[in-house]
Amino acid sequence: MADLNSEQKRWSVNSWLLGVLLILIIGQLALIFGAGLSYVPMKSGYYEPPATDQDVTASPSRERLLWLEKQLAPPPLLVWSDAPPDFNLASVEKADDPGQGGQMNSDAPTASGDDKENLSLSEVTTAGTGSDFPQPTQPANPFAVAPDYIKHLPDLRMMDVEERKALFIASVLPLILRANEELLMRRETIKRDYAQGNEDRLRRWAELYLIDEINENDDIDQLYAALMVRVDTVPVSLALAQAIVESGWGTSRFARQGNALFGQWAWAEHKGIKPYEPSDDRAVVRSFPTLFDSVRAYMHNLNTHFAYEGWRKTRAQNRNMDQNALALRLIPELERYSEDGQIYIRKLGNIIRTNNLQYYNDARLAQAN
Repeated sequence: MADLNSEQKRWSVNSWLLGVLLILIIGQLALIFGAGLSYVPMKSGYYEPPATDQDVTASPSRERLLWLEKQLAPPPLLVWSDAPPDFNLASVEKADDPGQGGQMNSDAPTASGDDKENLSLSEVTTAGTGSDFPQPTQPANPFAVAPDYIKHLPDLRMMDVEERKALFIASVLPLILRANEELLMRRETIKRDYAQGNEDRLRRWAELYLIDEINENDDIDQLYAALMVRVDTVPVSLALAQAIVESGWGTSRFARQGNALFGQWAWAEHKGIKPYEPSDDRAVVRSFPTLFDSVRAYMHNLNTHFAYEGWRKTRAQNRNMDQNALALRLIPELERYSEDGQIYIRKLGNIIRTNNLQYYNDARLAQAN
């Protein structure tokens, strides 16, 4: 009789544990399907082939692409500053930041110190997507930003939140503006090459921007049209938001040790920093000599990688749109930038709204060097 009672108790406990497990599984499935989340492939980094078994032997090598860049439009030489720029954000009207004063601090990197800031699922889903994104706040007047460029971020971890935000934006904003200026100059050069009928240079441009299936029979009108889709700028608020999310406001290990602002992947260990818990054993977060190299690589990645073809088409179709609206229109096209998928998209919209990053879309460099 005692054995029977003991067996019944074990069965009761096991049934209870099984029930709890089933409830947890059902809850997770409800969150996934209810929030519209989906698995997406890992992104690839600058000049790096995708980490798949597909044949990439026909793709130009990194050395070839760097040589092409040097021949067509060498990277700009910046005058580096020894100290972070002095930038007053007091004039920027801020929205209330849900990461302050509550149980969630959106400015802290993950517990491992590896990546990005975190948002809970409930906070993320309030940002919405597509037409649900908050309407942009228009700045009163465009403003000039001094061309003060730094190679590396200062240590922002021990600063208070507002000081960290101000210094991060002051450090990264001039680099984003300068990289966008470079892209605009490249567009004008390509237009001039096309007007002059310089077919050789157009084909080199097409190779640099990874336009597929280039051969001597291609119509240069088609190459030119494809280049106009690829060689273009990134809205400043969007670039800032991605830098904020990917670097945890500049506090992540990758940003501090490798100038990696945008979390781009490479597939050889010597090219970057290994995450503590990588989702792919071959992957590293690509390191860069300077912050500016990271910004340029990020923009080149968006302008060339096959995962962002829809993003580029949307940008081209809405090129004359106000930059604030364009940035929000482009966010849903970045689902494949992160394995977080829809959560990542909602996070970007939340970051732009809560930090009023639309303000910087009309910023201009006071002068170029």
